[in-house]
Amino acid sequence: MLQQLALEVLATLRGGEAWTLLFLLTATAGMGAPWAQEIVLLAGAGLALRPGGMNALAFAVLAWLAILAGDAFSVWIGHRYGARWVRRPWAARFVPPQRLPGLQEGMRRYAAPVSFVTRFLPGQRGTIFFIAGSLRMPWRPFLAADALAALIQVALAQVGARALGWQWPAFSAPVESADNVLTLVLVGVLLVWWIRARR
Repeated sequence: MLQQLALEVLATLRGGEAWTLLFLLTATAGMGAPWAQEIVLLAGAGLALRPGGMNALAFAVLAWLAILAGDAFSVWIGHRYGARWVRRPWAARFVPPQRLPGLQEGMRRYAAPVSFVTRFLPGQRGTIFFIAGSLRMPWRPFLAADALAALIQVALAQVGARALGWQWPAFSAPVESADNVLTLVLVGVLLVWWIRARR
């Protein structure tokens, strides 16, 4: 509902207002806002096809920067606050203190692949990037991998809208279904990890 309303408003705007709203929708989608980033990108790419609409290259740059801003904010919140919370006494039930150094080392080692794969998981990015930030994921591999994945994602939206005629309403239901499935998988993985950590 909110997604449809936001995109309908976006379709009525022109110039700087459209650019600003597109940036905010794309960035906040990566932070966990209730609209799918893939759908926002596809809608933006479609708007760039309108006569007098956004320049395609300018749209790609704007969308790419918005994706990086949203993801970096989630990681920063994890670095800033999650890393403190995970060391609190109440968090020891979920993350035993003796296991924390090993988890942080694993995040340092696999920061790039974790960042790259996370970029393609609808609805889960904000949560996973927050967790990664809480485990002190280093910035350089995160930014490099996330930037590459975001470039692929923006290019796919552009090609889909321009060459294949993709339109966002047709993809809303499949993306929402994928989000639901991935949420259940993430909850299951965290539950199994917590049970194993407790043992």
